Amino acid sequence: MNAEHSQYSICRHTKTNGRRCQSPALSASAFCYHHQRLRRTRLATVSSGPGLSTQVMHPLHNAQSIQQALSMVVNGLATGQIHPKQGGRMLYALQTAISNLHNRQ
Repeated sequence: MNAEHSQYSICRHTKTNGRRCQSPALSASAFCYHHQRLRRTRLATVSSGPGLSTQVMHPLHNAQSIQQALSMVVNGLATGQIHPKQGGRMLYALQTAISNLHNRQ
């Protein structure tokens, strides 16, 4: 059945590969149970104070997920949510992930 003509709404979460979740959304939310819970955890983690938790980062499976993580780290550094020393470590880890990705291909 086409998602546009279904009787229930579809989760609005976009995965790191650019695809939509496709799970049914909760009645009082635009997201499915899993992604609504994930968003709540992320908001609590980010708003709890300085420092960006590793819970916010997605697993680094492919080039798109590495790019998304890179933008999250740069944004965290720019907004002051990540300490520069911790951000440097995260950027080094992303650099290592990129070189590992190139070595696998």
